[in-house]
Amino acid sequence: MTLHPFSQDSAVCTRTLGKLCSELGTEPVMNFISQFHLLWPTRVARLHNALASHDRSIGEDSALSMKSAATMAGAHDLAHLAHLLHAAFRDGDQGAQCSLISRIEAAGTGILSVLEEPKFAEHALLSYMGFVSA
Repeated sequence: MTLHPFSQDSAVCTRTLGKLCSELGTEPVMNFISQFHLLWPTRVARLHNALASHDRSIGEDSALSMKSAATMAGAHDLAHLAHLLHAAFRDGDQGAQCSLISRIEAAGTGILSVLEEPKFAEHALLSYMGFVSA
């Protein structure tokens, strides 16, 4: 398993969220960001609970849920970590599970700080529109 160091500069792809803003509007995206933030502790707790209880099914489900939310948020590094975690739960690799959950928590902290920047959705939309028109 090859993992690269987490970089806050690449925590969130503004084009991904900008495209979503162009399709849905900034308010629904801001609501999604708010839900992402509110659900973060629950998602991480589910991963820890699956690890502690050796429950592959819950672990796989929780990792898949994390991957989907991260992909939608444009947090591609986090989505990749969640993908690897899903495989680690499937394979019963507890060492990898523990390591990946720690990395996911660290990545999530950086991602939440980026997503919580004031007017992030508007910034993402402008960034996306500039990319599309270029």
